[in-house]
Amino acid sequence: MQNKIYQIYENIIFYCLLLYGLTFLIDTKINFVTTAFILNIIFLFYFRKNHPLQLNYTKEFKYYIYIIIYFLLMIFLSTILSDGSLHNYKSRFISPLLGLFTIILFPMNIKRIFLLFLSFSIPLFINALLIIYQFYLGNTGRPTGFCNNHYMFLAVSNSLILPIILTLSLHKSQLSKKIRILLFFIILINIPAVIFENTRIVWLELAIIFPLIILFSIKSKLKAISLIILLAVYSLSIFSISPSSINRVSSIPDTNYANQSNYERILMWESATKMFIDHPVSGVGLGNYYEEYMSTYRSPLSRETQGHPHNVLLAFLSETGLLGTSGYILLFIYLYYYTITNYIRNKDAFSLAFLSCLLAFTINSLTDSIFCQLGYKGNTALFWIFTGLYFILNKHLTISKINN
Repeated sequence: MQNKIYQIYENIIFYCLLLYGLTFLIDTKINFVTTAFILNIIFLFYFRKNHPLQLNYTKEFKYYIYIIIYFLLMIFLSTILSDGSLHNYKSRFISPLLGLFTIILFPMNIKRIFLLFLSFSIPLFINALLIIYQFYLGNTGRPTGFCNNHYMFLAVSNSLILPIILTLSLHKSQLSKKIRILLFFIILINIPAVIFENTRIVWLELAIIFPLIILFSIKSKLKAISLIILLAVYSLSIFSISPSSINRVSSIPDTNYANQSNYERILMWESATKMFIDHPVSGVGLGNYYEEYMSTYRSPLSRETQGHPHNVLLAFLSETGLLGTSGYILLFIYLYYYTITNYIRNKDAFSLAFLSCLLAFTINSLTDSIFCQLGYKGNTALFWIFTGLYFILNKHLTISKINN
């Protein structure tokens, strides 16, 4: 009886994670990650006597936890010193981390990991079909399908998920042929959707990362280059039917005053830099950026009112100073080091997939504030979840039953 209850409870938690994946593009009233985390804690305490679980981790994951603690501690310290908002600290830094801890405290295996990743991929695929249909109906602005979050939320989700899908679709040793064909088909459908969404930084990052993934995934360089050319021709043909997308491409290098989007970013970066120079140690405080920007640092040439500087590094520097930024930089340096060394040693698809995801996320961070910032809690939670799954796949983290 206890075993049956144990299995039911375990399945409920996993179904919560699957529901989160299936609904992550829409703003649901139920937070399935938080629900899964709470159930997981109850699960661990209730079954600890009859079904005790043991968390096994290597020094690599141990270092990662230490870095996360340092990251959170430095942000907290900067918040206290600069009279920042503790509510913002909880909402932007603590809450999204529940995704990571839910993953690492749950008995995961390869099958569950793949099903969970598929639960994120399928909605992205269906949403891409809807975006293509919206474009067909005449929506040539920023179509988002059924995603009712901000269009940048969808853009960051593309950055996190599509590189992983492409990588897995090209590695024969990891998945069956039918699954790989499905994943590659998802890529082919998402390419026009991404183009029609008109988010320029996503175009740039995927134009860099997709060829790298192909070159590192396919041994025959002739086949790899041929596939890159085919995808380039396919993408250019999609651009040719979308005049608004062509105009967006042509505006990328334009930094004149007439190009409000680009010019405004330069002004915001200058303002955030001045904010950091004036408050170098602990910044202006979490939640204080907008007030400081509007009252003191906004340029007379500015035509927008923004709550962040559209750059993750400058967002950390301006709000948390060198204290908080040191944690952020250390966190990503370690993730790059860990992933690159794993890939050099093993040449595995999972390391290449996560490295591509990490690189896309970093490039996106150059023109928007997408990590631990207002409005991007969902993307941050998704990032933590994928990070936890990667550590599990590399067997640097396992949770297993203890046989009595």
